[in-house]
Amino acid sequence: MDEFENWLENQDETVKMLIQERFTRLENTVKATRQERDTLSRELKELSKRVEADSEAGRKLSEIQKQLEEAEKKVHFYQEVHKQGVSNSTAAYALVTAFNLWDESGNPDWKKLREIAPELFKTALSSNAGSGTSSRLTEDANQAIRQALKHK
Repeated sequence: MDEFENWLENQDETVKMLIQERFTRLENTVKATRQERDTLSRELKELSKRVEADSEAGRKLSEIQKQLEEAEKKVHFYQEVHKQGVSNSTAAYALVTAFNLWDESGNPDWKKLREIAPELFKTALSSNAGSGTSSRLTEDANQAIRQALKHK
């Protein structure tokens, strides 16, 4: 269990109910937004079929479709990043993009990312009070990003 779940477990029923209502509204909003996005994506694909590919409109539609696909990959990435225990989602996205760590479905390859930049993944906290004072982790992440940019 994470900290929030532990905290929530100790709250009275009124607080639990209010939070559940809020989450339900947010989930419904996300579902509606996804449905709208999927509808627009289907309409865009249908329209693209009707337009000549070598025309200006065809090129523009193709460009918009690619941007939409990239946005969808990014949304999916950020939905999953916290489940994977990533401590710096921006750096992780930069590395996944730079090293092209996407599978054919547009999902990031978390295993390869962990191999490239293990310092981006949260580890259990140590009881050694001085263990967190090193800047080595940040330097390693910065080095990985620099390396990825050269790799591109």
